[in-house]
Amino acid sequence: MIHMQAIIYSRVSSLSQDYQRQLINLQTVAQEKGWHVRRTFQEKISGTVKSGSRTEFKSLIDYIDKTSVQVVMVSEISRLGRRVVDVLNFVELLHEKGIALYIQQFNMLTMENGKENPVAKMLLQMLSIGAEMENSQRKIRQYEGIQLAKIRQRYNGRRIGARTSPSALLNKYQNVSDLIDKSDLSLRRIAGITGHSINTVRKIKELKEI
Repeated sequence: MIHMQAIIYSRVSSLSQDYQRQLINLQTVAQEKGWHVRRTFQEKISGTVKSGSRTEFKSLIDYIDKTSVQVVMVSEISRLGRRVVDVLNFVELLHEKGIALYIQQFNMLTMENGKENPVAKMLLQMLSIGAEMENSQRKIRQYEGIQLAKIRQRYNGRRIGARTSPSALLNKYQNVSDLIDKSDLSLRRIAGITGHSINTVRKIKELKEI
């Protein structure tokens, strides 16, 4: 049993989701391996948001700059984000500091005894690319579904005269609201990430400023 100082990062994509399961599972793993969890970082934000725009992720980076730890724990690679460049850059940063990434879904460390695990590195690259492709495919399926519904005359957009309360709108477009609060992205960029129109994003921003 190797005693190491560890930190945990957990993330879910929306406010309706709960990251407690991730935390409990990773804390259990740490206990079994004899690792001491010094701190946990958790947040509710889309994985498509750049890592540099995520508050808790940036706090994690600051923490490992100032504190000696040997391992960062995540439940699965997609928790770090769905952008390949973000994931690989983070792992490279960890390795430069001599810190390993532990991925629970494979019970694997990316670095052992000060050396990179080549199998973990290859798997990491494949999984990161897969996560990014999955996100792109999801957007494509959503778009195709809307187009098919229009062809079948089952998608007519919002009913004329229909009104939605401000709180209901903010809840409906929670991902837009989260990005407005937690990132410095432009409204056009937020629209691109969430798949909503620029007018919708602008409306949500106006509602939050009331």
